[in-house]
Amino acid sequence: MSENNQKPTRQELHGNHKRNNLLIVLGVIAAAFLGLVLLYNFFYGNDEEPSIAANNQTNSQNMIITESDASSETSSSAEKNSEKEEKEDEDTETETEEVPSTDKNVTKAYTGDWEPVGTTQTGDHVTDYSDGSADRNEIKQAVAAATGISADNMIEWWIGNAGDQQVTATVSDTQKETIARVQLKWVDGEGWQVTLVEELDEIPND
Repeated sequence: MSENNQKPTRQELHGNHKRNNLLIVLGVIAAAFLGLVLLYNFFYGNDEEPSIAANNQTNSQNMIITESDASSETSSSAEKNSEKEEKEDEDTETETEEVPSTDKNVTKAYTGDWEPVGTTQTGDHVTDYSDGSADRNEIKQAVAAATGISADNMIEWWIGNAGDQQVTATVSDTQKETIARVQLKWVDGEGWQVTLVEELDEIPND
């Protein structure tokens, strides 16, 4: 019988069986390892995306809170400015006191603590009644402040002497809806100061 037709010995068969078992074991280990890798990727591989989404949501919430806070601060600041302006208006408002009048043309008369209007004039003062003079311009400003009639919307019906360093000004708005007679006195270095305002029913003839 030739060597090629010889049957494998028991030792050879046993060796082949051991090799096959080893390959199977290695295959099982490789499969198990691959399975673990797949499981890990499945459970933990996509964890980054939810984290990013969560961070984005947190950032959005922070932005909303920040914008809300900024809006509140802006609103609070606007309220404070409004209150400040109202207080300043109250501070600049002149306290007036109504006084009686025997003139039938006077509908209301009142005095107040008006401040002198200010002046550019220096030295000894002599009232200049001519149009465009410093006195006429400053008298007009003082009258406008006391009566509320705008200087640009004012008709000066009469500006005349009312005593030593005193004048009377009769004015109205251009629509003649508000008519007033105003008494003023000169304060050295400070200008013309209103002392009395009389609201008139009609423009006097005299």
